[in-house]
Amino acid sequence: MSGEPEDERATGSDAAPEAARGALVAAWLRVALALAAELSSLLLLDRPITIDTLVIDSLAAYFALHGVASAVSAWLAWSMLPDGYRRPARPAYALLYCLAFFIPALGVLATLLVVQVARRYPKILRTERFVAVHMPEFSEVQREATERSDLRAGDARRILKDPSLPLETRLRVLVALQTMRPKAAVPLLQGLLADPSEDIRLLAYSMVDAWEKDLTRQIQQAQQRLNEARDGEDRAPLVNALRRLAELHWQQADTGLARGDLRRFALEQSQKLCEDVLVLDAYAPSTWQLYARVLIELDQLEAAARALDLARKVKMPPQTLWPLMAQIAWMRRDLDGVRKYMGRLPDNTQLPHNLRGVAAFWRHRQVAGVDLHV
Repeated sequence: MSGEPEDERATGSDAAPEAARGALVAAWLRVALALAAELSSLLLLDRPITIDTLVIDSLAAYFALHGVASAVSAWLAWSMLPDGYRRPARPAYALLYCLAFFIPALGVLATLLVVQVARRYPKILRTERFVAVHMPEFSEVQREATERSDLRAGDARRILKDPSLPLETRLRVLVALQTMRPKAAVPLLQGLLADPSEDIRLLAYSMVDAWEKDLTRQIQQAQQRLNEARDGEDRAPLVNALRRLAELHWQQADTGLARGDLRRFALEQSQKLCEDVLVLDAYAPSTWQLYARVLIELDQLEAAARALDLARKVKMPPQTLWPLMAQIAWMRRDLDGVRKYMGRLPDNTQLPHNLRGVAAFWRHRQVAGVDLHV
């Protein structure tokens, strides 16, 4: 009983080398057959031929023997391919056959050689698409930037414009600009695009590009909602979509993300959208305010003044109406008008923080008889 498994194991161990030797002999027989057929076909072309019929017969015999040699070599090469390269079988075999047939002699040898190299030395033909990199050392810029979230624009401008300061300090301040409003941060970032430090330039560009892409995405979404609202019958969604798109175009120009002709185009788009909103809803103080600001930026002061007069009739808040009237007077170099309109503002408790100092200046300034150069 105990001897039977040992006999079976001995028989199996003897059968494996016999099978390997049989496969090797069969492979070499195929090689010999392919070479013999190829050499025979070449010898047919080397015979002196003088009759046309013999020429045709010789060419036919050559192509027949060459086709046999190509078929055998392609079969041999296909059988030696790894399993993953054999499928699909027919296209793979056809490719190998064409290589052997259309490149006489050399095609057969090259096919066999390439297959052997690919099997024995696969790493030679492999392309490494990925490389190992060391884990980078992350600095604490983001954490420290959060601690500097109360950084003022004046301090940030002073630090960022000073190349003599340490790079880490400037990077911390630059990252802290993410917590600021784009209107205050974008001009600073655009001024850093020519900074001597490459790290400062790249980070500033990436921040501006991120804001720009986000605003463009919002404009595209608002335009899509506007197109959907135009197809509906309800007027309220259409008014909201028009107002939202007008605000986004104004933000594109007001923050400085759009410059030159693109800025003027954004302002003109915002103007047109505001006019569309006011046609549908004339009792919208916020739209009148935006419309007046757009007209001021387009240097259409008369139209902006008329828009503010109409806005006053629809009860536009004084803290937003009179500063715009004062701005128009300032642009006209009417200093008495600036003082008059700023004097109509309510007390400081009802004013935005950024207007309190300006209002206090013009309320106590005696403009009459004083030549103020702008």
